[in-house]
Amino acid sequence: MKTKEFLTLLEENPNKNLRFEYHKGQFAREDFHLTEIKNVTYDTVDCGGMLNEWKETIVQIWENTTPDGNYVDTTKALEIAMKVDAVRPIVKDTEVKFEYGNSLFHTAVLSVGEVEVEEAVTIKLFTEATTCKAQDRATTPEEKAAACCPPQPKIKVQITEIAGGETCAPGSGCC
Repeated sequence: MKTKEFLTLLEENPNKNLRFEYHKGQFAREDFHLTEIKNVTYDTVDCGGMLNEWKETIVQIWENTTPDGNYVDTTKALEIAMKVDAVRPIVKDTEVKFEYGNSLFHTAVLSVGEVEVEEAVTIKLFTEATTCKAQDRATTPEEKAAACCPPQPKIKVQITEIAGGETCAPGSGCC
């Protein structure tokens, strides 16, 4: 989901409960806070030596250790986004992801999988597996095999004669 689509979703559904499902059937507590909206630029080099650059918007979801009754609905979430945008413009044509973690779930940056709009707006998140961009670019099985950390050739060691005509054998004490 693009950031502009997320903001439009909030705008078109005023005063609805906002829910985040971070794992099947598990939701962020209802009194979560939106603590940061980050414009993130990734500037990487993959294992194949290729430069990669992309941008994302990351919205941080945080739960106070003690429930505080502070509920963020769609209207409040949009107000927070507009406050952030007034200080540092949010890059809206990027993918939006959500950073979340609690005592039962490791902190992770989660992608949007599905959105349900009924009496509440429910954003279903999912974790993405890591990937090898060099293998992802490969178009043939041979390219894939050679793209990333190819297997090292096995070195065959032979026992040869030592100067003086003797051979070295395991347990002989020569090595």
